[in-house]
Amino acid sequence: MKAADNSKMGEDFFKYLPSEIVVNIFSRLPTRAAMACKCVCKPWLGLLATPEFVNSHMSRSVPAIAVETHTKSYDVIEFVDELGIDFDEEHFRDAPFSFDEVHRWGAPFNFDKEHRWEVTFSFSFPFGVPIRSSANGLIFLRDFDRGDNLILCNPVTRDYITLPCPQQTSPKVQNYMDNFGFGVSGMTGEYKVVRIFAETPQRREGFKNACQVYTVGTGSWRKVPFGRPLRFCDDIGGVHLNGNLYWMVAKTTRGFCRWICCFDLEAELFSTFAAPPPRGRDFLYGRSLCVLRGCLCVSDISHNGRDISDDESDDSNDEGDIPNDGHVIIWCMKGDDHSWTKIFVIPEVERLAGLGNIWPIIIFKNGDALMEWDDGMIFFYSGKRKNFDCEIMSLEGRDPFTSTIMYAPSFVSLKSFAMENVSSF
Repeated sequence: MKAADNSKMGEDFFKYLPSEIVVNIFSRLPTRAAMACKCVCKPWLGLLATPEFVNSHMSRSVPAIAVETHTKSYDVIEFVDELGIDFDEEHFRDAPFSFDEVHRWGAPFNFDKEHRWEVTFSFSFPFGVPIRSSANGLIFLRDFDRGDNLILCNPVTRDYITLPCPQQTSPKVQNYMDNFGFGVSGMTGEYKVVRIFAETPQRREGFKNACQVYTVGTGSWRKVPFGRPLRFCDDIGGVHLNGNLYWMVAKTTRGFCRWICCFDLEAELFSTFAAPPPRGRDFLYGRSLCVLRGCLCVSDISHNGRDISDDESDDSNDEGDIPNDGHVIIWCMKGDDHSWTKIFVIPEVERLAGLGNIWPIIIFKNGDALMEWDDGMIFFYSGKRKNFDCEIMSLEGRDPFTSTIMYAPSFVSLKSFAMENVSSF
């Protein structure tokens, strides 16, 4: 009789636990395991949709990367050694894994015998457009093939919404630039899409910038004052960090990217501050923003040459030019004083010629790095051997100019936002 009672206790174990303890247990599960728990029973399905679980799981979610392996298909990859997880070295040291075997077996992939990654889960989209950005597990896409639709989706909950199209302020004037950013405000936790666009530049006034903001759940766009005209140096979306969006900008129509524009998603105010020192004449096309270890960084791959001023008052001053013989230089901004520190240098990179930008994906503690070229190719750099491995993630069938982004999975439900028409895929 006692054995039967113990058996019943085992079956109904979770019924006797306070809900906060159950939430604590579930929030510690890997994403794929937590997704499977939603299919066990209705009580668990409901529990995993509560704000308590969503917030608890999100606080423990490990930053990873979402890599487009084929058109519309992505693998979410975590770097195992960066998490402090120790696998059996004897078992994995000489394992001849291919990327496909990693995907099939779910085993950690060992590259360079020092770093390992693990495919935590995979997902596919019904729309074949590159990912623009991500915040708290929500992914922002811009679908040019379907009338320039703006899409927010969550691959964990498999829901998405199509945002209403923003209205053109001057329908008869063609836009010179149309740029978007997506993030979450620091205090209220509101998810916002920011659109910055500019009409054809005037001879004297420069670019006439305008800004519109869409707060998810409101169903409409709002105009926000922009301030001094700026020129955005590329069409790459804003980089999100700690409730702010950042872009590389120039202050004149003929200038170059010496400045960074910041938009505070809570206060909805713009500000600018100086980027790191430029590195040669081509730095207009060789500087990009990224986030590494929770800090804003600038990646500079500009070539050797004379600097061209971004300030009209400095046109004749060439004494401060710093040569850059094909180096990749990563600058990091720590703290709120907008000061920059050089944290990483790769010398003499021959493949720089003809490429616009390079994005560091992760810089490991031992000085190695995983980066992405402008054409979508991912490469590994060994700080010890000072060489490159461009085949580390060469996936058969992966098209050029595909997307790889930093991504932390979450269970944030788009159905929790009012005024939005949610679809599933």
